[in-house]
Amino acid sequence: MYHVIVNPAARSGRGKKNWEIVKRVLDEKEVKYKSYLTSKHGDAARIVSKICEENERVHLMVLGGDGTLNEVIQGLDSFENVALSTIPVGSSNDLARALRISSDPVEAVTHLLTKPTILYMDMGTVHCENSLVREGNMSIPDRHFLVSCGMGYDASVCHEALSSGIKNFFNRLGLGKLSYLFICIKQLIFSRFVTAELTLEGSSDVISLEKLIFLGGMNNRYEGGGFMFAPDASNHDGMIDLLAVHGISKPGIIKLLPTALEGEHLGNEGVDLYRTCGYSVRTSSPLWVHTDGEVETKADYISVSCKKEAIKIIY
Repeated sequence: MYHVIVNPAARSGRGKKNWEIVKRVLDEKEVKYKSYLTSKHGDAARIVSKICEENERVHLMVLGGDGTLNEVIQGLDSFENVALSTIPVGSSNDLARALRISSDPVEAVTHLLTKPTILYMDMGTVHCENSLVREGNMSIPDRHFLVSCGMGYDASVCHEALSSGIKNFFNRLGLGKLSYLFICIKQLIFSRFVTAELTLEGSSDVISLEKLIFLGGMNNRYEGGGFMFAPDASNHDGMIDLLAVHGISKPGIIKLLPTALEGEHLGNEGVDLYRTCGYSVRTSSPLWVHTDGEVETKADYISVSCKKEAIKIIY
């Protein structure tokens, strides 16, 4: 039986309409399922946690975008008895893009039901700290990610996309990808860059990054609605492709961003790529941190790890 987690608000309300389409397919094929509709941030994690308490083995089908999937995996205490499927109805759908899952919900669910592919995918985990944490005045739970985690500029873009109406406006026009480009330029104008010290797992060397723009820990090729930040990333090799962008002028970043849509940014000055099973970074001031586009906190220290083939994906 499928447990179907639906985000009706995905892509400015299109999630509800897409669920009605998928529901018809499930009913016509007499598929056994239970559906759960979210209504606010955090619902998906709470729903999944409850489902897993009551069932020994669980197959979750998620109708939403990368953010809904990210919420779902936060609600999982154990991954051994869980299978995860996605019907991409969000605005970015970078995991589905990497897996080449159809953006047509009927095609996606039909393929899942008739010709499923099984992939054991790596999962990343990020631990965040700031001065309030170190002083004992707050705690920040570790967060998992499937697509990527980011610190700095890309997380600031995600934060504005989540907290402003710009993304919804472009989605209503059918131009969701442009919303990220618009916010990218706006955030760049007002961004202040910092210095950072990066340490790769297994090495004692400290890599100094002056004028850090962002660090992107990539488990899949795409981020931010189709930017191919890590063209050669593998999601089942136990490694993270870490993209560090630093020391570039703001006009230079504007020129660089469009090249990242096709993965042509690599090799440019100030663009470094490391392949690692984990890393830590300390910054001179706190920066926004995201996991799969979900932004929960600012931090001046993060450590990131990767668990090889941690979760079963069926698509």
